[in-house]
Amino acid sequence: LLVLLILIHYRKCISMDESIPTDSIYMSDSNTNVKDASAFHENPYCKALNNAKDIQFDRSDVEGNAQNGPVVRLSFASLFDALGTCLKDESSVLLLYSLVHGNCDFQEYVLVRTDLDTLLMPILEMLYNASRKTSNQIYMLLIILLILSQDSTFNASVHKLVLPSVPWYQERLMHQTSLGSLMVVVLIRTIKYNLSKLRDVYLHTNCLAILANMGPHAHRLSAYASQRLVSLFDMLSRKYAKLAELKNDKALKVISDQMEADIMSDDTSTELHIYTDFLRIVLEIINAILTYALPRNPEVVYAIL
Repeated sequence: LLVLLILIHYRKCISMDESIPTDSIYMSDSNTNVKDASAFHENPYCKALNNAKDIQFDRSDVEGNAQNGPVVRLSFASLFDALGTCLKDESSVLLLYSLVHGNCDFQEYVLVRTDLDTLLMPILEMLYNASRKTSNQIYMLLIILLILSQDSTFNASVHKLVLPSVPWYQERLMHQTSLGSLMVVVLIRTIKYNLSKLRDVYLHTNCLAILANMGPHAHRLSAYASQRLVSLFDMLSRKYAKLAELKNDKALKVISDQMEADIMSDDTSTELHIYTDFLRIVLEIINAILTYALPRNPEVVYAIL
């Protein structure tokens, strides 16, 4: 698997005299690195993986005439099941990302599967244990969820798939909760962990983007998930109010060292701007649920009231 990942992600730089005319490249000095030209050979392994087809399709169904050369054929069903059992391994997560991101056919196959919990449960369990993961590992998991959540059928499916129990969730007993509700709970937990420990804006935005994609398709969100969503808004708004107050205090206070005052003021303004964006997205998520899915989500209304 590691060899495969190296093969599909390796990009060889084209040397300048090979195919790029020198006069089209900006040369800052005589020692300019070839990589500055940002031109790479096409990676045949990556191309093969991205064009791989499901073995169960009839050859005539696939646009065989549009393909140049032979097409790699895999059993998507076996691959899906194998990935579901191995996702605790970081290299398996990277392979899943490569397939979902690069291979449209595999992505479509994943989206039409009715047992999405096979892939999503290991991903959510890893996000639940985010404190044991590096930020790179968390990014990869979130980007996979973000790509999948861009599809409306995926968002509808996760809310209709009911899980009998979630053994790894420690804070609370989860019986007969939907996969969608569990996703909301775990993503909000990841946001809160990120705010207290990693403080990574990009990671935070990814979590909120997934929730925003899911919002209009929410279906019978559980009482616990609804309460966590409203408590997230409450927590962000308190933090925002605190920062706004701090900014006003700093503006009023005259500090002898003007330079230091400006730096502190800039830091507060940046953080305030970030929290303004976070609050706006959370309001958009709640608004999307109330606008498009109100009759199906009485628990969300109850939590807000």
